[in-house]
Amino acid sequence: MTADGPGAGTGVRVPRAGLPAGASWHARVDCGGEVGAGFLVSEREVLTCAHVVRERDTGADVTVTFPHARPLGGVGARVVAHGGWGGGDLDTGDVAVLELERAVSLAPVEFAAPGDGYGDPPRRLLVYGFPARYDEGVLAEYRATATQRISDEWVQLEPWTGHGRPIAPGFSGAAAVLADTGRAVGMVTSADRGGPVRGGRMLPVAVLARYWARLTELIPTRGFGQADKETLRRLVTAAGADGPECVPDRLYAESVDPVGGPPLPPGGFHALWDVVWYLLSEVDDPAAPARFADRLADFVSDPEVRYGLRRWAARGGPPAPAAPTAAPTATASTAPVAPPVPPAPVAPPGPGPHTAPAAYAGPVTHDGPGPYAAPAPSGGVLPGGVPSVGAPDGRPAPAWSPIVVELERSGSGGGQYLAQVSAYRDGHRRVVGARTLAKRALPRYVAERVDEAFHELPHGAPVLIAFVVPRALLNEPVDRWPRGAGDPSPLGCLYPLVVLDRERRRQGGRRHELLRKWERLDARERAELYRVECGSAEDQGRLTVRLWEDGQMMGFTAPPTSPRMKRLFAAGLNGSVPVLLWPRTGCDGRHGDGEPCAGGEFLDELTAYVARLPPAELPSHIRALRSVVYLSDDPGSHWARDLTLLWEDPRCFPEPPGHAASPVG
Repeated sequence: MTADGPGAGTGVRVPRAGLPAGASWHARVDCGGEVGAGFLVSEREVLTCAHVVRERDTGADVTVTFPHARPLGGVGARVVAHGGWGGGDLDTGDVAVLELERAVSLAPVEFAAPGDGYGDPPRRLLVYGFPARYDEGVLAEYRATATQRISDEWVQLEPWTGHGRPIAPGFSGAAAVLADTGRAVGMVTSADRGGPVRGGRMLPVAVLARYWARLTELIPTRGFGQADKETLRRLVTAAGADGPECVPDRLYAESVDPVGGPPLPPGGFHALWDVVWYLLSEVDDPAAPARFADRLADFVSDPEVRYGLRRWAARGGPPAPAAPTAAPTATASTAPVAPPVPPAPVAPPGPGPHTAPAAYAGPVTHDGPGPYAAPAPSGGVLPGGVPSVGAPDGRPAPAWSPIVVELERSGSGGGQYLAQVSAYRDGHRRVVGARTLAKRALPRYVAERVDEAFHELPHGAPVLIAFVVPRALLNEPVDRWPRGAGDPSPLGCLYPLVVLDRERRRQGGRRHELLRKWERLDARERAELYRVECGSAEDQGRLTVRLWEDGQMMGFTAPPTSPRMKRLFAAGLNGSVPVLLWPRTGCDGRHGDGEPCAGGEFLDELTAYVARLPPAELPSHIRALRSVVYLSDDPGSHWARDLTLLWEDPRCFPEPPGHAASPVG
């Protein structure tokens, strides 16, 4: 700390017993003629001010002692990270990380969440420093004047009481901790200049993390654990900025809600990680970091890094890690700390290994309320000459933005149905419209409401249209419903479209088991198709139990319209099979022995088609297949001419709510 404040004054020597439990992480830092404070953040790392150790450039040794663990003696240290402080009183980045020459068996400091140091009434902060004549240290009490920062860097401190100890040389680098919890909210850097000097300034934890990115793993943020932030930091650092369009300020704007979201902070952002940490620590929207990761992946050429970003975003942000990831050790460097250099290559942060074939082009993405682009061959061709949307590389499903169409019979009778269309954004349902009408009027009404629903979705989000229907309507050709009154293009050719069974969606036990199935599927590159052949006479209960254990996908030779197929289909639903596929027309069982079976041929083609596809991406691939069939010269002869996909991943859909209007209204 610069000696711009008054003298040390008088104070009370603080015995060890008077400190909060676990305060042994307080440190004294000596470097040449400079004395300051610091605090232990790991078994070998101490955080302090850069100006406290400035004489190291002249060859002075750095020694760290722990006043509440005197048997350790003085421990040599070296500067391994520096915030870029330029040497002036008003220069920013007054941060240095010291690496001890040996590990110490002391509990490190615990950090408070950004913003915890403020309140109304103010919160009492304790600071432990080493002013002149107090080699063992002295305790002082302060409070933050306001949440507003000075030059977006410092928070103003003032004494807790009018006669409190002033900040003076020797307090630099001290942690400011909450008196009631003992958690650090910032680091003292300087004293007020001029006048009756009593207060000073500190760098809050959110700003400290700008200069040492690894600190973000230790600072709690809502919903994001240590291992999760460490994974995201490595991915973002490895991603860099592959294209000129990858501008941090622009990515920030695309990550926050354009309506009512926080504006760009003064000065903008200089690096990608600056954006991420700002979203994690200072933006009150837990979904914003996931949107950032998903958008950043568009600019990344490295498939492994792109995969990691997509997977992180697809889970809505922080996955729940099985165990904390060990924090990396600091490496010797005197360069500015942010951003750090990650290990290479970056491993995908998911369960199980994934190997990416060279021909992968990625699933078709969508950029607003227009049709998806037609798939172009990227070196990968599926059986039957169908161009693939992209051969699988183990990449997870997109972070779908669902438009859900719910249909059910109305209590008003007369063949009336209640149709309700909703858009889901950030886990919240926004009802676009609900109306009771005749079955023949459903396609037009649904098309109009679906078009409106796009206005509720984030720009560029991958759209999934899901029809939640009673079992009697599962074979309804909803994928062929027109896009609008003036546009006969089939919905299923323009957007990924799936059906869901309303009865199963309402059953908590089935949804719980579906989640378990998807956890297994995420660790696999592909899934096995269970074939329900023509003439199959399996017992429904036995088949349900068999599928309950490991049922992944089911393919049927015929639709669930006959009594036998209804029973087998119910076994798949009751067995919590996530994916079921069938033709709306199929084998009627009237062929003789040895005669070709249309349903069997369908299953052969379907088995070959899905063999290379991850189930999480099936909606995009089936959309591409429907488009190919629709544009072919003879659609009626194609094996997939009336293919129906029931696909249900509960992670993509919020819990089913009740209708907003009475079905008989």
